Amino acid sequence: MVQLNTRAALAVVTAGVVLFVLSGCGSSEAPPAEAVVSQEDQLQVFVEQADAWGADIIAQAPEEEAKAIYENFGGSRQAGADYAEWPQYYYWAQGVDLYPDGPRTPTEFADDLEPWLEDQGWVRNLDSEFSPGEESYVRGYVRGRYSLEVEVYTVTPPQAQSLNFTIVTPDTDQNPQ
Repeated sequence: MVQLNTRAALAVVTAGVVLFVLSGCGSSEAPPAEAVVSQEDQLQVFVEQADAWGADIIAQAPEEEAKAIYENFGGSRQAGADYAEWPQYYYWAQGVDLYPDGPRTPTEFADDLEPWLEDQGWVRNLDSEFSPGEESYVRGYVRGRYSLEVEVYTVTPPQAQSLNFTIVTPDTDQNPQ
């Protein structure tokens, strides 16, 4: 009878060890929360960089030409299609309306902006551009792992003479160091 109780006790202990190991309690890996904190830090760096570059771009629109400068309507987004919280990326997006009777059209503004963008390190990315649409076209640029789109509206006054700028950051690293 004592031998049966020893076997039963051994079976219970073995089952407990198996559950302990399979549940991850015996794992030496860092908890996922530490990776999220690091991705949050990465995202914050990306946000600050995109916002700074975006402010520099908007500053190229002289007050006497800008009828309206809109607030940043971008934000952070989940990068995966599986609805996981991480990784994420950030996009900065802001628009400028020029005066209809101003010194430059949106196309002229974009043309004048291009050399300045190149001086800042942006490189034209023709592969990201599509054929012009009826009302607008997009110029694409890259700077490291960041991308910039300049959407230029070509409709004539009295329609708004608009440009939209969008900077998209890289995705946060799923396996930060």
